[in-house]
Amino acid sequence: MASDSAWKDQGSSGQFEVPGDTRLNLSPYALDPSYLPKGPEFIFPVEARQRSWNEKWFDRVGTSYLTGVAVGGVWGVYDGLWSAEGTSARLRGNSILNGLTRRGPYMGNTFAVLALIYSPLESVIGHYRGAQDSANSVAAGAITGALFKSTAGVRAMVVGSGAGCAVVGLYTLAKYFSREKTGSVFDYV
Repeated sequence: MASDSAWKDQGSSGQFEVPGDTRLNLSPYALDPSYLPKGPEFIFPVEARQRSWNEKWFDRVGTSYLTGVAVGGVWGVYDGLWSAEGTSARLRGNSILNGLTRRGPYMGNTFAVLALIYSPLESVIGHYRGAQDSANSVAAGAITGALFKSTAGVRAMVVGSGAGCAVVGLYTLAKYFSREKTGSVFDYV
């Protein structure tokens, strides 16, 4: 085994003498700028890469489910707080948990089903139109609202279609106006 005295510690400065090395007393933390990359460090440039329909689909369904669970959880806590029978903390806590477990999964599943309908519709509309723009999103939102409420009658379908069109239209406007700013969360959705 080589002698341990060949490596000489220079104290807490972080510098070492390496036997036979011409760069004596070089800090291991020294950085030569020539080793740094000159261009972007992405596998795919952000401008050139478009997500495929299945990436968008899975992302939207998962995000919608988690958002629905969060919204339903807040709704369930609110219901549990104001509809608790009794004044004891134990009964109030039980009422909150009942509301949370009733409303959270309900809203999560509802939002996920809406995303399951919306995502393929948007991709199909974009494919047949030959363009990927906000008109696809708004049309898919309107059709999604109509399909989601199709079992409740024609009037409910019209209201659902209008609601879907309005929600997606507002989201598209927010996305459009946020692009002028840098670092927008909408750039990744």
